[in-house]
Amino acid sequence: MAAPDQPDFLDQFAEIRESAEAAKGLVKVAVDGTSDLVGLTIDPRAMRLPSHELADAIRDAFGRARAAAQERATQAIPEALRQETPDLGALLQGMQADAHSSMNEILVVANELTTRLDRLMQPRQ
Repeated sequence: MAAPDQPDFLDQFAEIRESAEAAKGLVKVAVDGTSDLVGLTIDPRAMRLPSHELADAIRDAFGRARAAAQERATQAIPEALRQETPDLGALLQGMQADAHSSMNEILVVANELTTRLDRLMQPRQ
């Protein structure tokens, strides 16, 4: 837990700001460390662009700003949390095995239901 005078590192993600431009600076996008859009500026001259070019410019600027923000957010994660411990690795492998087992059980039941439905849908002779 962070000390009272030290902000929680998760709060730092929302404080991160990255921005990018596209369409020769006519479109500017800003995002925070959680990849939320926090700013969008469209120069009035951008309205002369075909709609698909304007949409592409917004997506391009957003993508580049988001990538930069995610990079900074990753760097903000304390090193201790980035390191995988053997216990964590074993726990994750166990969860993955449980998930696969559950999915297999669901698929078996779904297959049985499909077979039963197929039999019920067959015309009676």
